[in-house]
Amino acid sequence: MTLYKIIHRRRIWIGVLCIFIIISLYFYLSPRRISSPEMSHHMLTKFRWLPLHNTSSLSYCRNSIQGPNYITDELGYICPLTWKQVTGCCDNEHSKRFDCSGCMDNSCCAVYEHCVSCCLHPDKKPVLQSILYQVTESFHPLYSLVKDQFELCLTKCRTSSQSVHHENSYRNPDSKYCYGFDISHLNPGSSESTTS
Repeated sequence: MTLYKIIHRRRIWIGVLCIFIIISLYFYLSPRRISSPEMSHHMLTKFRWLPLHNTSSLSYCRNSIQGPNYITDELGYICPLTWKQVTGCCDNEHSKRFDCSGCMDNSCCAVYEHCVSCCLHPDKKPVLQSILYQVTESFHPLYSLVKDQFELCLTKCRTSSQSVHHENSYRNPDSKYCYGFDISHLNPGSSESTTS
């Protein structure tokens, strides 16, 4: 054999060996992948329903704190940011609970905080249960971190792909925060009556 063929063979073997090492390292160092059914079961077992009827049991509230004007706390109260207490909760005397003003019949709202507050209403539990069932069946990784209905409402109101048209514009720019699933009938520029 000529020296050229020997060097060429060595290069091929070294290349194959390097590729094998890289692939082996990738699979060895990658975190264990959890299958969709395992993740769905894990999500359902860690999800808990908050006791929204007991408003005095919390010493600290999580809140939406997204916009510059309003917040919604985990008990469903919506208030101006200036009425947020040190605990993170809204001042109950100066706030509305489960406020659906600005929300339409299709579960879409004009203001993010109203969407979260309305979504937390106990009457909306069947909608949330349906959402949980659908996201666990189809495995949406974004929802795998959700622990209770407050986090579910925060996530659902913030990230609804169904509220966009052609992935680059809102179906209805006036009501783009949606917590329900059935909003496909909402066309761009359509106007529906609001509910209170």
